[in-house]
Amino acid sequence: MSQNNKIPWTSEHLLKPQGTNLYAAQQRERLRQIANEVQGLLSEYRAALENIRIDGDKPLEPKIRAFRATRPMAALEKHLRDAVNASGKIDASYNRFYVELPKKREERAKAKELQKAHKAGIKNGQGMQAVNTAASLHGIAAGFSENRNGNGDGNTQEKPASTFLDFLKEA
Repeated sequence: MSQNNKIPWTSEHLLKPQGTNLYAAQQRERLRQIANEVQGLLSEYRAALENIRIDGDKPLEPKIRAFRATRPMAALEKHLRDAVNASGKIDASYNRFYVELPKKREERAKAKELQKAHKAGIKNGQGMQAVNTAASLHGIAAGFSENRNGNGDGNTQEKPASTFLDFLKEA
């Protein structure tokens, strides 16, 4: 047995970088070994019980009796497998709530500040003036207009607003 296995785990060990990962890996391996032992013993035990015949047994009765007698041991093996899976989630849970959460909160706070700056119409953290939505939509609509000047820059030529009388003259 190595020196690390003789020292009991404490919460201080878990708080160190990769502490939860190492602990979870060790526990998974221990529990997996125990579950494998129980599974092997269960199959041997069930087979041995199936071979015991009692006077008056019907054809499948020894198998059914062996199955029912070994159900608690099968449940133990199932719970050990569940414990193996649960120990695999220890590190992921720690990372989610203590490593990633502060980063997410910081990103959310920056996004909220940017949104407030945009709503207030003041300069945001990147030095760009907040965009006037109506003006930008007008500029986009003008860029898609069919009347472009010949230089290819997307700017429209100035054209007076059409009236209903202009429409009648064209017809």
